[in-house]
Amino acid sequence: MATTRAHRWLLVLPFVWQVGLVPVVNDVPYAPLHIPFPMVWQLLGVVFTSVVIAVVFRLDKRAGVTDEDDS
Repeated sequence: MATTRAHRWLLVLPFVWQVGLVPVVNDVPYAPLHIPFPMVWQLLGVVFTSVVIAVVFRLDKRAGVTDEDDS
């Protein structure tokens, strides 16, 4: 049975968040709670990454992908 794994491309999004958008957010002067915005951005990136991994895990489970299929 062929399963699609195209949803795993969602795992690229945290990389884009953490690395690709740094030049964009690096010059933002906004500092919520006196925390520099790039630091807030990185902290939110941790939450975003967790959500993306959870979504991919759910989609893997729905597609019937198991640990044995990945090896």
